[in-house]
Amino acid sequence: MKHLVKLLVVLACVVAWSTGAVAEDRWPPPWDLSLPNQTLQTWDFAKYWTELPPIGTTMEPGWEVLPLGPVENPYGQPTLTFLDPVTIQEVDGPDGESIVTVHIDGDGTGGGYGKVSIFIPNFPEPNAVKKVFWQMTADKSATPKGDPPTTNPPGTNVPTNYPQIGLGGTWYTYNGMIEIRPNPEGEWLTFELAASTNIDQIVVKTVCTNVPEPSTFVLIGCGLVSLLVVIRRRR
Repeated sequence: MKHLVKLLVVLACVVAWSTGAVAEDRWPPPWDLSLPNQTLQTWDFAKYWTELPPIGTTMEPGWEVLPLGPVENPYGQPTLTFLDPVTIQEVDGPDGESIVTVHIDGDGTGGGYGKVSIFIPNFPEPNAVKKVFWQMTADKSATPKGDPPTTNPPGTNVPTNYPQIGLGGTWYTYNGMIEIRPNPEGEWLTFELAASTNIDQIVVKTVCTNVPEPSTFVLIGCGLVSLLVVIRRRR
């Protein structure tokens, strides 16, 4: 019996090693963590590979995946949709360890690029700004065309001041942030990835805030200047 238990432990360790995860949620969101109306959603393919189709399975365009990892979104169910064919593969990770990934197959709708689109349900009130912070761990750039991912409704890319993290070989964790003004009821975040990219993990964090628009600051400043002029004239 003892030998059987030892054998099972060894087998469990071998399985854990052969499908080791390389990704982590490496950065906090670049905003005040005490703000309300925040969301978190994670697709961790290497860690939760048992919830994927069997290794070697090719999924046709339109395959939707619910979060494979932490999700804290009280406003609805986020989904990830692959708009081009992908295959579940087992590949070498940063240190040569074997991990399970989603592999972008050959030429997609973008002429050699595979589109990945994520829908994030949103805080329903029309606050001033929605911030979308994303992280991706992959063996090719998250922006192979030199363009960052896009949102619908359209947003503006802003610096996060977080570096790309090299994990070994061609594996990196990339990040970026997009601001949408005013915040919508929900938004799509779309990546165009080079063919043969292996995706390990995607993390998306969002927040809705009532940060005043720059034009609001201008109006406030003009009002203060006018008030000072009136006060000086009366004196």
